[in-house]
Amino acid sequence: MKVLILPSWYPPDGGSFFEEQSRAVAATGVSTDVLSLRIKGVKDFINDRSLLNRGLRKSRENDINVYRAVYSKFPLTEKHNIYPWSVKLLRLFEAYSEEQGLPDLIHAHSSLWAGFAAALISEKYGIPYVLTEHRSRFVENNDMAKSLVKPFHKPVISRALKGASKLILVSGKLKKALLQIEPEVSRRIAIIPNFIDTSIFTPPEKPLPPKPFIFFSLGNLEHVKGMDVLIDAFYILKKNFSGAAVLKIGGKGNQTDALKKRSVRYGIHNDILFTGKLSRNQVMYHMQDSHAFVLASRFEAFGVVFIEAMASGLPVISTKSGGPEEIINDQNGYLVELENPVKLAEAMESMISNYHNFDLQAIRQQAVKNFGQENVVKKITDIYNEVLNK
Repeated sequence: MKVLILPSWYPPDGGSFFEEQSRAVAATGVSTDVLSLRIKGVKDFINDRSLLNRGLRKSRENDINVYRAVYSKFPLTEKHNIYPWSVKLLRLFEAYSEEQGLPDLIHAHSSLWAGFAAALISEKYGIPYVLTEHRSRFVENNDMAKSLVKPFHKPVISRALKGASKLILVSGKLKKALLQIEPEVSRRIAIIPNFIDTSIFTPPEKPLPPKPFIFFSLGNLEHVKGMDVLIDAFYILKKNFSGAAVLKIGGKGNQTDALKKRSVRYGIHNDILFTGKLSRNQVMYHMQDSHAFVLASRFEAFGVVFIEAMASGLPVISTKSGGPEEIINDQNGYLVELENPVKLAEAMESMISNYHNFDLQAIRQQAVKNFGQENVVKKITDIYNEVLNK
């Protein structure tokens, strides 16, 4: 079996999960290549002259052949770039197939835009494709999420869904919105969660001291991740709770300065550590150096950080933001309402008070069983075989 991965984005431009999944699939013996078309603007070309070489470049990375090229986006809206990007990826596929031959199967990640490109390739060459949808905009649990699916997106998404031999969703919360766009795909849906490497995310060798109680949060410091709500909740917690508590916030984004100012205004800046962007090893360290994980996202397709925390033996707190509702239960943490710092503060205080009631080893075992790499990747390769056998 030869599978070509078409990611909507890929390292070094984000998409580490696409890379990890591709590597895990290849480890099962599936011949796996990646074809990535990087989206760059004028400033990117000024800052990195190597981008001026827009030909198809091949590199060997973790036993996978990765083919990359650069797309120079039009300085207009997304609407004006979807089709040209997808057509260029079709042309790159033709160059790739001349060298490597046609793959048996294409696996595209996210309908916007790689799923649409996969549809164009499939229509021309008759190659079946599997589409995994990851985007949290399809959660549709609030007006902000709904607003991210524009009218001009829908025909593109519809074409990507309609042509897919199988549609994989990372959580069931995405299903309703996608079926509204393309109802006929309903019989071809499989729910397969994201996975984690449970050999990387492990509990600490020794238990942490009980005080101070350390909360860890991780995500892009953008509005969607609700870090402002979390800081508000932590302020309420500090007012009402007599014990020592610390909040660590990992990540970077356009709200970094505003969030830091918010913590200063509340007078809690000495109890909040902004770590900045973290490497995978640094994330692992902070997981092991914390008692609990908390994230107040406004919407989430899945929430890999939650299962990373659980694999590290941490109970978790989340808002009812979509994907986390299929991960978190009474045995591993708490779910609270969106946009409610008072309820979030109550959950954080309850976590401190009832921490001793959580079975940390059982939390890890649940993560290993449900989200371990081996189990999840087998489900994916089973779908590959199902599609090709048909």
